[in-house]
Amino acid sequence: NDRVLELEEKIKALELTLGEKDKKITSLESEVSRLNNEIKSRSAPGPGRKIADKASDPSSRSAGAASRKPQRPTSGAKAVSRPNGGATTKKPGTSPRKPGAGTTTGRPKTAPARSGPPNKPLAKKGSKNQRMEVSKGVDGARQNLQWVDVGTNGQEEHAVKLFLRGRGIVCYPPTDFAVDSVKSDKPDETLKINWVYGYRGRDAQDNILVLPSGELLYYQAAVGVLYNPQTRTQRFYQGHNDDIRCIAVSPTDGNIVATGQAAGHDEKEGDPHVRIWNAETLETLAVLGMGNLQRGVCSVAFSPDGSKVLMIDESNDHTIYIYDWNKKSKIASQKGHQDPVIGAKFLPSSSNKFVSYGKGHIIFWDIDGNKLIKKSGLFEKNAKARFVTSLAFTDKGEPITGDSGGNLYVWSHSDRKITKANPGAHDGSIYTILLNDGAIYTGGQDCKVRKFNPDLVEEDAWVLDGAQHGRVKALALVGDQLAVGTYNNGMLLGKFGEEAEQIIYGHGAGDLWGGSAHPSLNLFATVGQDKVVYIWEADSHTPKSTFHVEKPAQACCFSPCGSVLAVSSTTGEWWVLDAETGDVLSSYHSGPEQIDAISYSPDGKKIAVGSHDNYVYLFSSEDLRGQYSPIGKCSGHSSFITHLDFSVDGKVLQTTSGDYEHLFWDGDTGDQITNTKDLRDVVMNTYTCTLGFPVCGIWPIGYDGTDINALDRSHDSSLVVTADDFGLVNLFRYPCCNPTAEWGSYRGHSAHVTKVRFLVGDKEIISLGGRDQSIIQWGVV
Repeated sequence: NDRVLELEEKIKALELTLGEKDKKITSLESEVSRLNNEIKSRSAPGPGRKIADKASDPSSRSAGAASRKPQRPTSGAKAVSRPNGGATTKKPGTSPRKPGAGTTTGRPKTAPARSGPPNKPLAKKGSKNQRMEVSKGVDGARQNLQWVDVGTNGQEEHAVKLFLRGRGIVCYPPTDFAVDSVKSDKPDETLKINWVYGYRGRDAQDNILVLPSGELLYYQAAVGVLYNPQTRTQRFYQGHNDDIRCIAVSPTDGNIVATGQAAGHDEKEGDPHVRIWNAETLETLAVLGMGNLQRGVCSVAFSPDGSKVLMIDESNDHTIYIYDWNKKSKIASQKGHQDPVIGAKFLPSSSNKFVSYGKGHIIFWDIDGNKLIKKSGLFEKNAKARFVTSLAFTDKGEPITGDSGGNLYVWSHSDRKITKANPGAHDGSIYTILLNDGAIYTGGQDCKVRKFNPDLVEEDAWVLDGAQHGRVKALALVGDQLAVGTYNNGMLLGKFGEEAEQIIYGHGAGDLWGGSAHPSLNLFATVGQDKVVYIWEADSHTPKSTFHVEKPAQACCFSPCGSVLAVSSTTGEWWVLDAETGDVLSSYHSGPEQIDAISYSPDGKKIAVGSHDNYVYLFSSEDLRGQYSPIGKCSGHSSFITHLDFSVDGKVLQTTSGDYEHLFWDGDTGDQITNTKDLRDVVMNTYTCTLGFPVCGIWPIGYDGTDINALDRSHDSSLVVTADDFGLVNLFRYPCCNPTAEWGSYRGHSAHVTKVRFLVGDKEIISLGGRDQSIIQWGVV
């Protein structure tokens, strides 16, 4: 009756208010904790305690330094140690927003830590008076999952209620459910990286190096990759917890590597820093700059004697730091320049002299004890471009620079003047310079590798396919061949002037959200906002096919037989492609906004299309290769559609939305099924929705509905994998319906992870990174 409805609305409003109060309390407690820590760090030293050097004290920050990102909520699970990576991974608490999910304020979302007795089971079904004990953590936060009795007219149903941002979501267990049969401990299986697709070329440069082993050293997302072009194998350094931004190798020992990262997620090592590690053993040797750097490390370099490491902070002052990496101590620091600094390198002849370059400047530096002395380079009558973009050294040790105007200059380091010039050597920016036996190779915006003699006279040019590869961002010499890093996040290998082989493939412009596993073969598809569709061979880690679509792509799915691939866009268009040839078999337009979810029914006779306009469009696909006909429209969500799944018989469709709704529909007509308890025994053909009883335990306390971006159940229904906003891939047992369920977390991505899928056979998983545009293939071991 009306009174019942009124009371239910009032309860809902109170729950929302309570959720907001919980968030405020958590925020205040976090601020109190931060202030207490600051008081401790600034208090006078006690007996026997020495005052830490400000340069090495992690609690010491420069004015304006960004505060450390909060820790990701945890359950009773213990953190998983990273192989080869040094410190234990702790979960972060900031989350990039999904496209369309609202305006990002730039502030990290604070998530209270989840605590309580591990492995406490849910109360058994059927006992009316039993309830899950609501445990209190150190922050006093209540658990976000509890048994409730719901129903009217005296007929109560036992169910679980999941709370997300104060909203209660009721999940009905199957009628034959027994808690005792469900394990809540961490899975026996773990994940290890088998392959990292792509190379970071879009917003990086000069980042391919060659190790004594002949391996190519580069990075993608938060992983240092060591690729052997002869055996086509990869090894991985996994010590970082966010974007690797720069890389260098010691000139005295080619196996000593330095990599610098942006501000990350780890509670202990989340500040920007540089890691020194051994390329043979993958062992971390030193961590430098912790507590001093503010935003990220944009450049790193070793001195000629291998003892010093130079690093540049991306802060407003672009501060330059010099460290003795063996002693792990700071030698000197100095503001670099008020304008952006792109990089710096030591002169080959001196470990006390280096050159920095960036927007409108080149600066020559001397290290004098703990001071840095700088003098600007003099362009005199030569053209001064907006940016100096690259730096190398001639065989005589003189600096040679390229700039955004395409000019190539050789400098005298003694009087800081230009001694040789080739104005307009490239059409556009020069991003990389490589010298070998007197020859000077340059790569630039014009998609060409040019060869010059020592007098800067051009001898030859190697023209690459600009439409396919984009600009040349890095060059490295591998025997008599050149490795070429490209703007579209790929890598080529070949002799200068000859046809090159592409050895590393990746997606280019825009975020990467769309992925689908082939139903019967060891293949998977990815689609990106670069309008490229890849169908990958998981065994060889190379594309079987590459297609292009007209608009930026957002999601995809294979048909049950695998013969066609449906691809959706960010503008409402979607296409059905021949999975072998890439031919467009048919095209459609469902709504004016992007389509995040698309899936065929198990028999392939229907396809559901979930749009940002809040609707799900149902089509008949009786003839997979013919025209599809609209048969229904699911109307009832109040926010955009995020995920959808058909039942095993195709008669029921479940969907989730951006405001944490979990709704069910008639799979033939699109009519909403409102009595969801009648669907408790319906088995879903796939499970990718992030809500529902079988997966209600994947949500730690403090998570809101946007923190888990994707989910997938294994084909044998024993595991479930999730992708979150903190760069983590998480593995749970399935079903996961216990609030203290434990999991394993695995890092490789540096941005929000947008998609996870089990490959056929459940022996491997693919995960996609949003802004890092990476694809990682994991082994389930």
